[in-house]
Amino acid sequence: MKLELGLRRRANLLVCAAKRALRRCGEEGSTMVEFAVTAPVLVMTLTGTCSCALAFYSLQQLANATSNAVQTVAAYQGLNTGTINDSDPCALAASTVTGTLSGWNAGSFSYSMVITDSNGDTHPYSSTTSGGTTTFTCTAGSAELAQNEPVTLTVTYSYSWLPILSFTPKSPLTSAQGTLAQ
Repeated sequence: MKLELGLRRRANLLVCAAKRALRRCGEEGSTMVEFAVTAPVLVMTLTGTCSCALAFYSLQQLANATSNAVQTVAAYQGLNTGTINDSDPCALAASTVTGTLSGWNAGSFSYSMVITDSNGDTHPYSSTTSGGTTTFTCTAGSAELAQNEPVTLTVTYSYSWLPILSFTPKSPLTSAQGTLAQ
């Protein structure tokens, strides 16, 4: 009788040990499945966050370039020096923006400028795009620039989201800046 109790106890210990060993193997596999499910979500979140950060950085650069361009147009009103020719304020603004953002695609910009003359009348000018080139001219605008009157420049850039993917959706980044002509 005592012999039989010892064998049962040992058999029960072996069965419990086998059950524990089998449970551990199942847990290791479930960890890999959980990682396989969560990894794509983590990568998409990180990629989206980086793309939004790049878009905000690009928007800040565009705002700085637009501000620089409208201030250049307002500061050189009525001057025709050897380095700056303000006979076409729109072309001056466009060249200032593209010069400031030299690494950007110049064909993706569109411009609009509103000049207020000394009578308080506004004169809007817009760019035209054809064949991937943007043209922005307003030779009459130089005569309409008046001291202490507002000049507003709006620049729009076609921004590509998620540039690491083959499918890159585009949306416009827009910056509008204004100043008084001097």
